[in-house]
Amino acid sequence: MENGLHNGMRTNHDRDTWTNGGSNVMVKYERAHDKGKEAAMDIVNGGDMMDVDSEQDGAPGNAMVIANHTKMDELPDEIQHITADTLSLGLIVSRLAQFTHSKLLDVIQALASKPLPPNAVNGSSNYQLTGAEDTSSESLDKKVLLLKEAQDLHTRWVKTLVITEWSKKADKVSKLIDIRAHLASKLEEFNLVMYHMIQAKQDMHWAKVPSPDLKTALEVLSSGDVAWAPELGYLEPPPLTPQDKLDWIENVDTLLSVRLNLEEFDKIPAAFRDYTVDSGRVRFRVKGEFEVELTIGDEDPEKQFWFIDFRFIFTPAPAELPDHMRTILEAKVNHLLGTDGLAGCYKYLHEFVLTQKITEFWRQAVELSRFKWTETLSVERLNRSVAVQYWTGRTPSQGLKSWIIIAVDSRVGADGLPDASKPSCLVLKWFRDNKEVKGFDIPFDTETISAENLLRAVIARHVEYFLGSIYTKLSAKPRFAQGHTKLALDISKDEPSESQLTLQLFDNESVQVRVDGMTGTFTMLPPSQVSQEGQRKLNLSPNPAEDGPAILESLRWYYAGKDLSSRARSLGWSMVRSAISMDELKAMVQSASHSKETFQPIWLKRVGWSPQWFVIMTMSLGGDRWWLVELGPQKPSFGMQGPRMKMFSEIPMTSNQLSVSDDFFQNLTTYTSAIISHVIDVRELDSKHLQHSSSPSLDDTLPPQVKLPTIFVRLSDMLRPIDESKRHVPPTPWANEFIPIVFKGVQSPSEDQLIEEPSQPRRIKTTAEAQLAVTNRARLRLQAAMKGHAVIDPDIAYDSRVGHFTIRLRADVGTPMVALLAARVRSLERLVDFVGSILRAGKDLEAQSVTLRKIVFTYRTGGSDRPGATLPNAPRQDTRAWQVRLSLAQDKSVEVGLEPSNPHMRVIDFLNQAANSNELESLPSWLVTTLPLFRAVTRIENAWSSIAANGEGSFSVYPRGLNWLSLRFVIFPGLRRELNLAVRPRTRKGNTVWYISRDSNVTGRVDEFDRVLHQKVWTARGEGIKGLSQRAVADTGAGIEKLLELIDHAIRPLAGSPAPPSAPKPAPGTIQDTPSGAPAGAMPPQHQAPQSMQQAAQAQAQARLAQAQSLRQQAQANMQNQMHQRGGTGKGSSNSPVVVLD
Repeated sequence: MENGLHNGMRTNHDRDTWTNGGSNVMVKYERAHDKGKEAAMDIVNGGDMMDVDSEQDGAPGNAMVIANHTKMDELPDEIQHITADTLSLGLIVSRLAQFTHSKLLDVIQALASKPLPPNAVNGSSNYQLTGAEDTSSESLDKKVLLLKEAQDLHTRWVKTLVITEWSKKADKVSKLIDIRAHLASKLEEFNLVMYHMIQAKQDMHWAKVPSPDLKTALEVLSSGDVAWAPELGYLEPPPLTPQDKLDWIENVDTLLSVRLNLEEFDKIPAAFRDYTVDSGRVRFRVKGEFEVELTIGDEDPEKQFWFIDFRFIFTPAPAELPDHMRTILEAKVNHLLGTDGLAGCYKYLHEFVLTQKITEFWRQAVELSRFKWTETLSVERLNRSVAVQYWTGRTPSQGLKSWIIIAVDSRVGADGLPDASKPSCLVLKWFRDNKEVKGFDIPFDTETISAENLLRAVIARHVEYFLGSIYTKLSAKPRFAQGHTKLALDISKDEPSESQLTLQLFDNESVQVRVDGMTGTFTMLPPSQVSQEGQRKLNLSPNPAEDGPAILESLRWYYAGKDLSSRARSLGWSMVRSAISMDELKAMVQSASHSKETFQPIWLKRVGWSPQWFVIMTMSLGGDRWWLVELGPQKPSFGMQGPRMKMFSEIPMTSNQLSVSDDFFQNLTTYTSAIISHVIDVRELDSKHLQHSSSPSLDDTLPPQVKLPTIFVRLSDMLRPIDESKRHVPPTPWANEFIPIVFKGVQSPSEDQLIEEPSQPRRIKTTAEAQLAVTNRARLRLQAAMKGHAVIDPDIAYDSRVGHFTIRLRADVGTPMVALLAARVRSLERLVDFVGSILRAGKDLEAQSVTLRKIVFTYRTGGSDRPGATLPNAPRQDTRAWQVRLSLAQDKSVEVGLEPSNPHMRVIDFLNQAANSNELESLPSWLVTTLPLFRAVTRIENAWSSIAANGEGSFSVYPRGLNWLSLRFVIFPGLRRELNLAVRPRTRKGNTVWYISRDSNVTGRVDEFDRVLHQKVWTARGEGIKGLSQRAVADTGAGIEKLLELIDHAIRPLAGSPAPPSAPKPAPGTIQDTPSGAPAGAMPPQHQAPQSMQQAAQAQAQARLAQAQSLRQQAQANMQNQMHQRGGTGKGSSNSPVVVLD
């Protein structure tokens, strides 16, 4: 009902009628298909059609109308009564009622979504001033919205009321319409007679030649007029004004909107849902295809639409159709509109556009084949399809072709007939190497037609298939799957020439494999003789996707041998020939891997090694491997020639992870020398029947994957002569039984040594370190040395911080170090007698062990000295020592370990943060000082466990930091009541105390928590505690335990109780402002002004803040001095300082 209405204004359907001549004479031209449709809106003699009975009693002609009323009711038989296209008044009213109901629902939802006005007074949202109107912006917006919607609905119902009043005269108007239709039909008959007469005269034109009218011609030529010619007396119609034209266009827009939304709504094709009505026409827009403009020639919704204009909206496309094409298209569309309606129009134009798109693809492909892509494309036009073959010059002998087909898919259903619900569309088919590809992901843009972009996208997928297949096969091999060699695939979806496969050949050498997009030939970068050979093999291969991995692998073998040969010689390594048979070498390689891939070996030898040691590198798709090999003497037995392998060990190094540079060969020398030394030492220990074990260890000078072997020997074995028969030796009481021998590196001879001793061979020395962990440090008596690093010997050092002896060992490669270590350990034994115990600091803090990897100490504090009867079930004293473990195993972090039942376990994360910061030294003192607090919190938590189990309340602790705890009491059942208390340290009169205060009360009212806290806690006085009206303070000893138990004693009885009615929050100066010296419950004078009390409270707060800031610096200095003195003072007092870790 909304379509076509213009804010209640009167329509102008009668704009084309006018009066001509005298009274009761109407002249109006109508076409044949318009008869009887606009008569209801005509103006007769300048009056409205509603004036047919407008004359009331007293008018001159009123009596005659009444007299002829019966006769007017009976129309002649020639006049037919018209009843078609009549709408029910009840339908209009019901539709308007439905619209009104839905509109009101929308208004209610819109009003509900509007924001509420801000709180008026004291945070109360329901407060209203008596007798005053709400003038907030939110309320005004709601009123404006409600008023606009009500006015719009009122306008619509007024229109309906006018129509209802007009319907009372519907019978008379119906008769007038019938008469008008009858007159129009008669006028049409006159027009038909005149048309036939003119047609007959035109047909007789060729039948005879008319005689010249010389008389008339002479008169016309002489005077310019013919006097005897009849004058018909026709009056020209008045010209249309711009307003009349605008009104006519608006009327057509109204009729189009009504027709499309009511009559044609279910008939509009889905593709025509995007339309606009403007300028007397409807413009249907099909995305990516076309725009067509139609109009109507009649108000009758059963009459057809008429074609006006057509445009393509895909690019590139003709801006305008040629005249002959437009004429044909207009005639065809008008015919289909008359027969099949909008559905037939859309189907025809849709198929026409698809054909045009196929033509455009064909045109662009032909142009590319002639100019830019010459001799690489073959284009063939088929029936409503086009085929484009690419890479026509690639491997012609194989007969493999690749092409694409762009065609129209008619969307045939299961019955073999076109599916009307699914319009036809353009489809793309791709044939790669004579095989159709299914399920490809190629963007097919039919709105912006570009044959070149489509070809590049298809060829990019073809290149992706070549390079991706090679990449997939290579990446599945162990060498690439394990990251031993770099392999990267970069695919461009739009530009095939930018796709590339990057393969690391060796070290920093890599090759990039690309495919030319136009010709399909492979190229390799950077260009070289070897890469050109690989490129030629790929281009000649009938199936590059299958043969590519083997071709690239052979290319890598060449580069690897070339690189190693050029670099190894300058770094003390040399390439040698293979010293064993290929079968024995294959057995070695296959022992570490089940891969049967072909491999290429490269033999290397280090200058200064014994002749039986070699390094072998084997390269294959199964993985590049490095081996350390020891060969035995040649066996002269029959059938065995050459030396035999005595020992081999795989080296965890790969050429891609470690660049083949100076550092790489240095790491290789270090690791292989370590392995050789390890093998020699193990053989020495086995020959002497000494117990030992081995484990890998990391070296900062080597890559992470390289782990050097560490040998563990027994200290008792090192303390006796190695050449003596094995006997039982009791474990040493001062050091760890097992000594690790850690390899540290190699030392090549310096230039000075080579000059001084030129005749000596260039031997390489290995260095190692043996560490002795002291277990009974009290015997060492090295308290003075614990502050630094004591150097006992040039090759022996003692680290007092961790309690380790470090023994440095140096020997030639291939020479055992065990004998050297035994001599050094025995000399260190003599020093054990001079070692004493390490003094522990204080009784509350006691160190248990200080080692390289772990520091263990215990801490305790005295319990409360108050009687246990103050609170039920309160312990008298708790002096248990709690153990702390500081793990120093990791270089960059310290890990704190506590016992599971330790009260500080709840802040273990903050302890780890403090241990890894500059607060590590203050951590033990902080543990001692805060132990009473966490001990009391744990007891409260245990006491509330039964309450929480009964569902009457709960108690939770939320650590905000080392010096900040948040305590939360929750009371059930019924309304949830919550109390949050903050516990933080403060400096008061030079001492550190605990402040407990309540977090902000969000309700803004005095609740039951405020009352019980004020009565029992905030006004409490006692040893170590003091109430401060709105908070309480306690010392760091027994006072904090007593204060927390007072809070628990005050809050716990509330558990399970119903919520009392809340009272407004008292103004400042009532309960909270009770002087500290007044008794509990004392109230200030009632005549005291609240404003003056607020100012006094602010001044008092500022004074306290200034005092706290001044005392804080003094307290920090005092705490540092007291902390240094804490070790010899024994148990601290209740006011012992605490280290504040803010």
